[in-house]
Amino acid sequence: MSNKTILNLYERLEALVSKLPAPLQKPILQELTPVKNLFLRQRSPRIVIAGEAGACKAQLLNALFNAGIPQADAELPDASGWHEFPIGNRGSVHLLDARAASSGDAAVKSALAEEEPDVFLFLRSSSAIDDALAADIAHFNAIIEFMNTRGAARQAVVGVLIKGEYEEGMEQARVQLDSCLHTKPAVSERLAKTMAITAATRFRLDGSVDTESIERRNVDRLAQVIAEELPEEARLEMARLSGAREVQEKIAQTLIKAFTAMCAAIGVQPIPLADFPILTALQVVMISGIIYTSGRRMSIKLGAEFMATLGANVGAALALREGSRALWRLLPVWGNVISGAIAGGGTYALGRAASAYFIEGVDIKDARKLFRRKSRRETLRN
Repeated sequence: MSNKTILNLYERLEALVSKLPAPLQKPILQELTPVKNLFLRQRSPRIVIAGEAGACKAQLLNALFNAGIPQADAELPDASGWHEFPIGNRGSVHLLDARAASSGDAAVKSALAEEEPDVFLFLRSSSAIDDALAADIAHFNAIIEFMNTRGAARQAVVGVLIKGEYEEGMEQARVQLDSCLHTKPAVSERLAKTMAITAATRFRLDGSVDTESIERRNVDRLAQVIAEELPEEARLEMARLSGAREVQEKIAQTLIKAFTAMCAAIGVQPIPLADFPILTALQVVMISGIIYTSGRRMSIKLGAEFMATLGANVGAALALREGSRALWRLLPVWGNVISGAIAGGGTYALGRAASAYFIEGVDIKDARKLFRRKSRRETLRN
């Protein structure tokens, strides 16, 4: 979904919020604005690949993003400067190949001067500690020293020992690679982590990916490490494209917290019936944002259908809400407090169920049970 479409969606929400009482508009918009910025500021992660030449780059991209680069294209064409690499129709990553055998130093420095990276990945497929590794690290260190002279942000370095299949002694080789990277002060001070992964994508005779034989040991953890080192505006896209579940869950929890606060605040107000379109719109947008975070296309229609599938019945909710508001005649304030609890608790339950279904991969029956359990618990707790 384009930034323009997202902006139009949030402008409609803001228009609905403007119909609420004036004292309520400011706290709602304070919660809504950071969520809007999360999506509007979203961009592709900018990744610099350094280290060993060869098929490592294609191997890594296949592992992280299920890119489906066929064996015939294992040596990806070298681009002069930054290259936008599409990941199917899901999005893209911005790549700069800074390996010694792939680009000239002048071209790499020019690209880095033009656009700052988000993270550096140093790739190595061989376990040997030899002259080739020393030369690759020296070349990489020169790049980092160039970045230091520019006074730019200190982007992290992640070392990656990448193998086609698991081998005995991989952990020892990882430790040795980590030690070698630490021999260069410029690299050492930026080194966030060194990881060993196995990554092999196998192809059928027709060129399609044999998904059942993909080797991905420790790849999900690598995706999480990379995502956590990225700036906020690039983290969402990395989480979406790589399927870094823990990062996706954190982003989803941020959405759930914000929308729960908004809906609870609206529910407390004594404006019977008038707030239901706003509450429903907020809940659908929250679910749509979680769907998008999971790597799918943002879909308002799918968000509404998911709510209906859970049994989030508007009629039943209306009866509960208006019943609680009827308490206001007998118990001033408490009727609205209960109404707010129902609105906030129901929104939280919807968000948790959506996160469980779209990100954690539970089936719809379990998502429905989770929604009902969380809805009851949150309402009673509040």
